[in-house]
Amino acid sequence: MAESVFIQVENVSKTFRNKDQTVHVLNNVSFEIKRGEVVSLLGQSGCGKSTLLNVIGGFEKADKGNVIIDGNPVTLPNRKCIMLFQNYGLLPWRSVLKNVELGLEGAKINTKERRDRAYHYLQLVGLEDKGNLFPHELSGGMQQRVAIARALALQPELILMDEPFAALDTFNRYYLQDELLRIQEQEKTTIILVTHDIDEAIYLSDRVLMMKANPGEINKDLGITLSKPRDRSHGDFQQYRRAIFEQFHFNRPAASIEFNI
Repeated sequence: MAESVFIQVENVSKTFRNKDQTVHVLNNVSFEIKRGEVVSLLGQSGCGKSTLLNVIGGFEKADKGNVIIDGNPVTLPNRKCIMLFQNYGLLPWRSVLKNVELGLEGAKINTKERRDRAYHYLQLVGLEDKGNLFPHELSGGMQQRVAIARALALQPELILMDEPFAALDTFNRYYLQDELLRIQEQEKTTIILVTHDIDEAIYLSDRVLMMKANPGEINKDLGITLSKPRDRSHGDFQQYRRAIFEQFHFNRPAASIEFNI
């Protein structure tokens, strides 16, 4: 993994107006992410995880602070950064292959290059034989794999994932977590993942940024040093799980949590 700093979030604060109230969603959030890292934003609903993801992607503007990606301040969304949601966002009237091609239609490549690249990423997610089907003919897990292929076809430097597996059953979720790790290892893409799932954060991430609410702040930056793929039943995995659980429930001061890994 490259050691260069790729993303800098500097003192980001964000408020929203709700009728006569001002809701302070994010307060002075700062962290850095290295190129090629997988980082999870973990916390309860309402702590500002999705808002922070939108600010990083340029879909929301911070009231204060800056986001810098690869040396450039983020002011608007751009093709180097792609957002993935849990609702897949596939167009039902387009075939699987045409859905993957969608983001490439404005690119300066010819029809054959566009088709070849789309097919390559369908192969990468194991759906090379599903290109002529339509989204309604696929399972939820397959639809999310199409959405991942569509994102990868743009060859982004950063993928933002807002609970992309939350709507799936456990088996599909585990399968896609493994697929994501395999693809990320091959493509070396930087990923920021929003999740409520402690196990998912530990399984996928190089680091877990734990957030507290009211207002949203980074409460703990925890590095996960286990090699990938990880064994959810292993004692070391469970040790991280207990540490995160204790952090959120304040059973004891965070400074007293120790790792012997």
